[in-house]
Amino acid sequence: MATVNNTDPSAGLNTGDIVDCTVEQIMPYGAFVRIANNGRKGMIHISELAYSFVKDVNEVLKIQDNVKAKVIKIDERGRIDLSIKQTLEPPAPQPHSGQRPPRPMNQGNRENFRPRFNRPQNGNNNQFREVRDFRERREFRRETTPEEADNFEKKMASFLKTSEAKITDLNTRNSSRSGRSTRRRSNRD
Repeated sequence: MATVNNTDPSAGLNTGDIVDCTVEQIMPYGAFVRIANNGRKGMIHISELAYSFVKDVNEVLKIQDNVKAKVIKIDERGRIDLSIKQTLEPPAPQPHSGQRPPRPMNQGNRENFRPRFNRPQNGNNNQFREVRDFRERREFRRETTPEEADNFEKKMASFLKTSEAKITDLNTRNSSRSGRSTRRRSNRD
């Protein structure tokens, strides 16, 4: 007479079986469930709860919920991995044309077009084409809006000043730390 090994945690379960489960414990990474068929515990990973993204397991499951799950893996130690997602109908694929959505119509309207710079009032656009060098363009912008250029220059000077102060502070801290460690070593010798 053959004896049945009751210590096997996956007794009576095979990969691909659909089982009824009761949620016993919810963790950030998934849920532990009790399988109704054999009373064993299994785990449903958060990625196996639904086809859509699940940020929090509590949004999908509650303790004592009864759910159907598919056995997706039984490892050599008898741990049972389950999936609710694989028991559900997959969502219909979204049509994807491979192209970007069309732009709104008003962006092509030249009446509402505003250039990034101020055009000269006399209609002479050649002065913008003549300015080729980056430095010349920068100087030209300063001439057109000197208050904006001065404001930017003030901000940049302030930033550089605080940056240099922070770097100096860090360097003095590091040099004082390294000085202490060398003194300690020299005192031990």
